[in-house]
This record gives sequence, structure tokens and C-alpha cells, in this order.
Amino acid sequence: AAATIGLRPMGPPRPSCCRSRCNERRGTMPSNRDAVEGADKAEAGGGEAGATATGLGRGLASAIAEDAGLRVALRSNIVDQLFLKQELLNKREEEIRKRAKVVDDFSQLVDRQRKALENERASFENEVTSVRKFEARERGRVVLNVGGRTFETSVETLATKSGFFKALFSGAWDDAGADSVFIDRDPNHFGVLLSFLRNNGDVECLSEHCYEAAKSHGTSALLGLLREAEFFQIEEAIETVEDFLRHKEDVASAFDMITLNVGGESFVTSRRTLCLCPFFDNLLAGYTNHGKVPASKFSRLEPIFLDRNPKFFAILLDYLRSGCDRKVLKLHISLLPDELISYFKDDMSNFYELNA
Repeated sequence: AAATIGLRPMGPPRPSCCRSRCNERRGTMPSNRDAVEGADKAEAGGGEAGATATGLGRGLASAIAEDAGLRVALRSNIVDQLFLKQELLNKREEEIRKRAKVVDDFSQLVDRQRKALENERASFENEVTSVRKFEARERGRVVLNVGGRTFETSVETLATKSGFFKALFSGAWDDAGADSVFIDRDPNHFGVLLSFLRNNGDVECLSEHCYEAAKSHGTSALLGLLREAEFFQIEEAIETVEDFLRHKEDVASAFDMITLNVGGESFVTSRRTLCLCPFFDNLLAGYTNHGKVPASKFSRLEPIFLDRNPKFFAILLDYLRSGCDRKVLKLHISLLPDELISYFKDDMSNFYELNA
């Protein structure tokens, strides 16, 4: 019957000890009510856990989004700070550039002022030098008594080119002790040499004086000037006079009197005048150099004979005496008969080597 119903057959009764242990187990294990309540509580707890998990997911997403926003904001803040630093650097660079320009402008201004100061200093020094030279010249004025004639000049003028006066005034010149310096030399020649010194050694001026002296008194007058130049040790004057005296024969012969017989008529003139004509210049050069006989001696011998027309030669001589003035020559030609003009021109060009 038990098998038919499907109930578990009951076994033999358990001992008391077993029953007591079972009861203990029952006491420890929950009852069905407790199990149901526990299941309900577990279900309720599961809903709360789901809700909690959902809240945690949402919080995590929000935290992630907030962290991303913070990162973007931080990055943007860093970029802004970099741009701000760049602007500050640019401003500082511009300020440095402006300061450098100011320093450069100031440096150029200082250079200009320094150059202006140097120019002013140089100008001032030149003025001081000029004043000192003027004072030295004023203090260096000296009075000379040369052969009884008084000359007043300066130490600078005398000592620049004269070894004699340079030695005389080698120290500081003090004219308080004497009214003048006496020199026993020729005053006429000294006047010429002093003029040479005052003109800072003008050779042309001295040469002109030599020419005039030779013309008036002969070249022997220059020997005294040469002796005075040697005494006062004026080297440039010595060279000039000696150079002039080296040609004293030519200079003297320029004033020799020469007599010519042209076609039977006698003409007297100077070598200097005749030498203006190429023909006579060559002719007299041959005469002068022949046997080293000067032209002055030839003037005392026989006259120079030329077998030419004396009227044509008279016109030529007048032309030469005028210093080769073409107006004089044209006037003479105009007075000639027409048939003689061509003969005259041929004679001038072919014989006397002049272009009439």
C-alpha cells in the first residue's frame, strides 16, 4: 500500500540521539516562512543592487565626462597661457628693439658731438698756432745794418733759407740788448737777396733781376751777387745765379753789336734782334761756335756781307726790331709796288725763312 500511494516507506525508528541532532538541525535551518521572507528580501535587495549599479554607471559616465571637460579646459588654459607668454615675449622684444634703437641713436649723437668737438679742438689749436706764430714774428722782428743801410725784417724770413742767419739766430732772439745787427756787406746785393727771401725763394724773380743786371751792367755785375749769396749761404739763390752765369756768353752775345753789308748798304744792329729770324739765328750760331770766338769779336772784324736786296732787308730789320709785329710787316708790304710784292715774299720765305 505504501508503494502504491508513492509515499516513502518509513524505516525503522531512529534512535533518540539521531532525533535530537535532527531537531538541532531544524533549529538552525530556516523554516519555509523564513525562506519566503528571505526570498522576498533577496528580490528586494536585488532591485536595490540594480538600482545602485545603474547609479554607479551613471556616476562613472558623468565623472568621465567631467574629467574630459577638465582636460579640455586645462588644455585650453595651457594654450592661453602660452599665447600670453608669447605676447609678453613679443612686447619685451619690441621694448628691447626700441631701447637698442635709442642706444644706437645716442651712440651716433655721441659720435657726432665727439667729431664736432675734435673739429673745434683742431680749429682752436690752429688759432693758437697762428697766434703763437704771429707773436713769434712780432718778437722776432730784427733791424739789420748792412753796409750802412738799415733793413727791417723778421728772424723767420732770414733764417728759413739762409744758413748764415739760421746760425746767427739759433737761440731765442732778444733784441733788447742792441738796436740793430751790423753786417759789413754790400747793401745793394743784400737788398736783392732779402727780396728773394721775402718771396719765399722766388727763382723767377731773381732770374729776372739777373737778366736786367746783365742787360744794364753786363754779366760781371752778377759775380758780386753770387759772392753775397755764398756769404749768406742761400743755396737756392746760389744755384739760380750760377745757372744764369753758365750761359753768360749767350746772354752777353745777345747784346753784341753786329754790322752787316747787304747789297752794298751797311746796317748795324744787335745779335739779339737778328736771332729773331731763323736764318740769322743759325748763321750767328755758326759764327759764335767757330773756333770759340765770341760774336763781340766778329763785330769788330769785317761786316757780314749778304748779297740780297737792301730795301727788302730794311723792311725785315724793321720788322725784327718791332718784336716781329705783323702789323709793321703788313704796312711795309702795302707800300711796295705791286710788282715787287711777290719778289719780297719769295725772298722772305726762301732766304730768310720767314713767312711773310
